[in-house]
Amino acid sequence: MQMLFRLFGPRRRKNQEDIAGRAAEVIVHVLFDVGLDRFLAGSILLDRQFRLRFFAVAPPASPAILASIAVRELDEARAFRAHVLESGIDAPLLATHARIMADGIMGALRRQSPALCALPATRRERRGVLRP
Repeated sequence: MQMLFRLFGPRRRKNQEDIAGRAAEVIVHVLFDVGLDRFLAGSILLDRQFRLRFFAVAPPASPAILASIAVRELDEARAFRAHVLESGIDAPLLATHARIMADGIMGALRRQSPALCALPATRRERRGVLRP
């Protein structure tokens, strides 16, 4: 039953806050997988399903890509590199710096993608209306 609900049930609409949270997760995951230098030399893509992807090399051009940014071109990347080199990959500090870096990535993605700007900033909770 649960599987049928997932297949045919209503889906949650994406919003910018969810994508920014996912950007921070991608940053931390990539840092632990490939390291700081490769992360800063790579690119972040946003596809039509609003999924973020990391590429260590320049990604191929595709109509499925809404936006693509080189991480090293962000102003936040220099500060991020300095903070990570200073404090190491310490989980609590890295989470804080990853959120700052994710904000920079989101700003660059918003400049390139009108579709991302059209998404709601946060998720609105549905609340039932009580009638007397």
